[in-house]
Amino acid sequence: MDYELIVVGAGPAGLSAALTAAYFKLKTLVIESASAGGALANKYPWKKVYNYLGLADMTGAEVAAKMVEHVRAEGVRINENEVVTDIKRENSYLIVFTNKREYTSKSVILAIGLSIPKRLGIEGESLKGVIHSLPDPKKYRGKKVLVVGGGDTAVEYALALQSNKAETTIIHRRDTFRTSEENKKKIENSGIEILYNTEIKEILGNKNVEKASLINNKTGWEEIRFFDVILFCLGTTPNTEFLQKIGIKMDEKNNIVIDNNARTNIEGIFAAGDIVGRWRRIPEAIGEGGFAAINAFKYMKNPYWA
Repeated sequence: MDYELIVVGAGPAGLSAALTAAYFKLKTLVIESASAGGALANKYPWKKVYNYLGLADMTGAEVAAKMVEHVRAEGVRINENEVVTDIKRENSYLIVFTNKREYTSKSVILAIGLSIPKRLGIEGESLKGVIHSLPDPKKYRGKKVLVVGGGDTAVEYALALQSNKAETTIIHRRDTFRTSEENKKKIENSGIEILYNTEIKEILGNKNVEKASLINNKTGWEEIRFFDVILFCLGTTPNTEFLQKIGIKMDEKNNIVIDNNARTNIEGIFAAGDIVGRWRRIPEAIGEGGFAAINAFKYMKNPYWA
């Protein structure tokens, strides 16, 4: 047996699970498809973390680095840039297949987050210049950028682009943003062009983004505007293809179904974090990750106090 526990995903949920497993002296491996730290490190390293106790005014990259350093200091191995492709049960253990090799483990915690960006399915969505995340806002200095969306991510991305001297426009299909009151005030006072009740119908260009066709869903007014970059902030979904392949049960919203002990429908496989669809924020992810690891420990060791 290679490991007692394999954690798939090295975001806050996965790292918390690994840390708890280390506390219980479980031989643990964390496998991450990108850089350790999850979305904090890979999607918005520049973004300030404001909703986790004691970490005010730290960036995503700084928080991720601290978490990763802590887990590694406890002796946990973290494999970065390795993709889990399949998980199969064989007798009393699980086989975890990756793009590099395979591992055996007594239990697995899925903490894969939401990695697939939602798409509209409109013409031109595959053109170069259409993006779904913003790891480096400075890259778009001097560019004409259209941000599509109305949640916290869309607003914060628009503000970051503007502060890095991009000519920024944000459109939202409704007449008010679905974001915090603080973010509402920031964007309303930012000077960013805001188009409410507006949707994108089509993206035009040869190989690169050149224009976007916009429509006001209240008045029906349509216009074509020039842009260099279009940033979609429509949310993300789990890798359902992978989850279906391994036989994980999901609900109608594509969240992994777990019981009160973080167990999935497959024996020995637990889940935590954004993938289970509760409060998709760092505090929840950390709590769920630790809780899943405790229950994995109970499953394997069956302590008298469990």
